[in-house]
Amino acid sequence: MFVPSIPLRGIVHRFAIILIAIATVLGMATTAAAQASISTGSIQGTVSDPSGALVPQAKVIITNKGTGQVLTFTTNSAGSYNSGSLIPGDYKVRVEAKGFRTSELPVTVEVGTIASGNIKLEVGETSQVVEVQSSAVQVNTEQATVQGVVTPSRLRICQSTGAIFGFGPTGTRNTSSGWRWF
Repeated sequence: MFVPSIPLRGIVHRFAIILIAIATVLGMATTAAAQASISTGSIQGTVSDPSGALVPQAKVIITNKGTGQVLTFTTNSAGSYNSGSLIPGDYKVRVEAKGFRTSELPVTVEVGTIASGNIKLEVGETSQVVEVQSSAVQVNTEQATVQGVVTPSRLRICQSTGAIFGFGPTGTRNTSSGWRWF
């Protein structure tokens, strides 16, 4: 009978450790890539005049209130603009166009969302500033996704009750007839 110099059990053990290490490294790389792809939001909007006509070539200045970072854009021929990726936070969108009063709009950018930055300009001199108030609740008509931000208090509630992904207290599942043990 052939007896290997290295026990077969040791080889299998080493092979399993190597596979676990490779899977861990690949998992960490995938997680980092996923986090990088959804850690920003953006502002997208149109600039229009009092009649609703779109205003091309308007100057759009987006300022991050927390960091002071300033981005400047010009609306396209359709009167629209897109900020590209922005870090989450509070922003001020300022729009200037010849023959119109300067308008400012506060916008909150959240992770993975496109915040609305639509502004209707008023006729007047650019030295006059009109501050537009945004509504507290906005419906996102440009993205068909269900999403939200998990706050630490929500996470603690989920952890304490086990209510994650439709599961209730540990060992139960919410069904149409109520909680069921499995």
